[in-house]
Amino acid sequence: TLFRSRQFMSLRVWLAETIGAIVSLLLVVVLVNMSIDIYGIFRSAKGRRLVVYGDERIAKYLLSEKYVPENFDSLLIGSSVSANWNPQGIDGFRVYNESIEGGNILEEKVIADQALTSSHIRLAILIVHPYLTYSHEFGTVHLTPRENLAALGSESLLDAYKSAARVKLHLEKQQFDQFGTDDFGEIPQKMNPHMQKLMAPGTEFSIDETAMKSYSDLVNELHALNIRIVYVIPPLSQSVFSLKPNAFANYTRAALANKLEHDQVIDFTSDEFVDFRRNAGNFKDGVHLTNEAAQQVVAVIDTRVNTAFQTGCLSR
Repeated sequence: TLFRSRQFMSLRVWLAETIGAIVSLLLVVVLVNMSIDIYGIFRSAKGRRLVVYGDERIAKYLLSEKYVPENFDSLLIGSSVSANWNPQGIDGFRVYNESIEGGNILEEKVIADQALTSSHIRLAILIVHPYLTYSHEFGTVHLTPRENLAALGSESLLDAYKSAARVKLHLEKQQFDQFGTDDFGEIPQKMNPHMQKLMAPGTEFSIDETAMKSYSDLVNELHALNIRIVYVIPPLSQSVFSLKPNAFANYTRAALANKLEHDQVIDFTSDEFVDFRRNAGNFKDGVHLTNEAAQQVVAVIDTRVNTAFQTGCLSR
């Protein structure tokens, strides 16, 4: 009986020591991750230059909690068609590019809402493109506040660290900059299957009702917060656009249904930009721009936005 009692006590001590060691290790991991603060959520992010590592949806969701509102006053909200638009070229505004590859408006709204809880955002550049309302499914993860816990220690955080390490070791290129801009490069690519289906000739664009409602809700939210909206209808190659010009016009009317008079629209599908669209070299796949062409588009946005503010069409 005494032997069994000692065995039991030894087991209890071993179990307590093991649990204590595990808890201590977890505490160290949490404290280290809080110290590194790769997403800028555990301390002030003002003045930091944080970039996306790992899953871009998770990264931009968490970066938009503090890093974006503490360092930027404007948002570029779109899908992959605007992901490589570097908004640093828009003078007078500090714009962060919230666009994500393959993103739809539900994902974009969840990400943007993180930044909109702050009163610092004063301008939203909102992309008008049928891909945004093609689906309401989340691409990789369903973005919720639980991602804050994942930032203390998770597989996604480990993936972000691995990506950061590979960049530091020059084993992979830096994909994003501190403005949220993706680097597509200049090499032409084949249009992905989802975009091919969307751009199929002879049909209207398929619109997901849930997604379109989310688009409308975002516009109403921006209006309610007195945030100025500049709608941008992005360019696409003339060969793709000519397959269904009426469908583009009909979609644009639907997307701009609750546009207010003081909102601005920059339409790159208009006749004004036909020469740009006819230059196939501006596009990687007929829809996504090369980095160089994206700079040209941003330059136009810069001119139009600042002219609108100078003439009083937009108020600061």
